[in-house]
Amino acid sequence: MIQRISLDELTAELVSTHGVVCIDMMEKLEPEEFVQLSKKLGKVLPFKLSKYRPESFPEEVTLLDNFGDGMTAATPSFGEGWHQDSSFLTEPPAYTVLHALDVPSNGGETLFANTQLAWKRISENKKQIYRQYKMLHAVRNTYRFMPEDVGKTLKQLLLDLPKAEHPLVYKHPRVNETLFLSPLYIEGNLDKDQHKHYVDLLDEVLRDQVSHQWKPGQILIWDNRVVLHAATGYSGGERRRLIRTVVKDVGY
Repeated sequence: MIQRISLDELTAELVSTHGVVCIDMMEKLEPEEFVQLSKKLGKVLPFKLSKYRPESFPEEVTLLDNFGDGMTAATPSFGEGWHQDSSFLTEPPAYTVLHALDVPSNGGETLFANTQLAWKRISENKKQIYRQYKMLHAVRNTYRFMPEDVGKTLKQLLLDLPKAEHPLVYKHPRVNETLFLSPLYIEGNLDKDQHKHYVDLLDEVLRDQVSHQWKPGQILIWDNRVVLHAATGYSGGERRRLIRTVVKDVGY
């Protein structure tokens, strides 16, 4: 599922086809260089929460650092839970680009599951059922309180948090149908039968998993419309520092 490629081979089409690609870099990139690499995939999107990056970083780059200060301090459990990045947005990013600067000697892997492999195994009758579903994705279960939230009522806070409805079966412009079933962000809006169908589908997707053990300098790029991903924990005694961009697919 994870295809190793060279930097020169990188295209959006290749990432979508494989779901995940890995580039073994000899040298770590500066944040500005990282943005330029990400532009090979499409439009690199700014990240609105500025406290997730140092002031010297471009607005498109976020920092995940367990030794960082304040909001940049990604705990050892950060990113756990199967999801597709920012699926609670009306227009979620197509691609995520992650560059390892420092990694622990044990733990801190990233898991991937390809939705297309499961979709090919499902009968046409069940596919027709799944094509009718729309799912509500919401950030409420993973939200980290901000200083500006002080004084808001719980009702106000929940109303302000982003959420979006998406078809369960996504018509991917590059690789046909995929599944958008980000379980970390799915809000409970299904009846009993729908919930059973959803759980059965998720179990089918998670039959196909691979684990990536990071090395310093590596870059992983994945298509959020094709794969689910989840972080694994680690002790936290060693530094885990990565930079990230997210990209809108504009090349079709």
